[in-house]
Amino acid sequence: MSLRYKILFITDSLAFPRAEPEFVSYEETYIAYLKHEFPDCDFIHQGRGGATIVDLFTHTAYFHETLRADLVFIQSGIVDCAPRALTVMEQHVVSRLPVLGRLLTSLVKKYSRWLRKNRKITYTSVDRFSAYIKKFESLFPNVYWIGILPATGDYEAKIEGIQQNVEIYNNVLRKTQMIETTMFKSIDIMSDHHHLNAAGHRKMYASLAAIIRKELSLKEPNDVDKRPASTYIPAIHPAASSDVS
Repeated sequence: MSLRYKILFITDSLAFPRAEPEFVSYEETYIAYLKHEFPDCDFIHQGRGGATIVDLFTHTAYFHETLRADLVFIQSGIVDCAPRALTVMEQHVVSRLPVLGRLLTSLVKKYSRWLRKNRKITYTSVDRFSAYIKKFESLFPNVYWIGILPATGDYEAKIEGIQQNVEIYNNVLRKTQMIETTMFKSIDIMSDHHHLNAAGHRKMYASLAAIIRKELSLKEPNDVDKRPASTYIPAIHPAASSDVS
């Protein structure tokens, strides 16, 4: 059996179906559309909701030395760049305080706007974000980075500073093979301001499909079939968390 053209997706929750705040079925996700259009390609999706780029690097460790992907798409950044009231460590400490924790959580929520504005905390610094981009690109040879979706005016009103941070982190991504997202408008994004709705998934699918067609056209006819046949016999592990098809 010859190896098929392998396309690896590494994403946070933006690639997944959702039941809320608006409904998007699996069949309406951009990955499902791509699988339908390119049935001869082997799509591997490793994703984790709420993940930073550092989390995704850790979460994909099983693939770092075992998967020879022909094409890689990574969608990450909104979790990294959003202004935060507390650091991850501070959140962990507060959550483990039985009585005081509830009081502190209430105070943080009450003053979250002031805390985000004045503390200027993000889960991932710009320098660390850039460093992990390089880490991923040292592992995989052909990586495309999906840009962070534009922050709408409503999102900025909810989380002050998000528009500036999105632009700063996207400028880091623009130094790579970045897929621009400036064409996405509020009508493409859920009411939570950062997840794709059904229309947004269709628009993302169109952008990604164009890139896949271009990359496939660069392959010689039967190029995939010329590669050594696989001798790997997969074991079945019910607890496996990755979506491989």
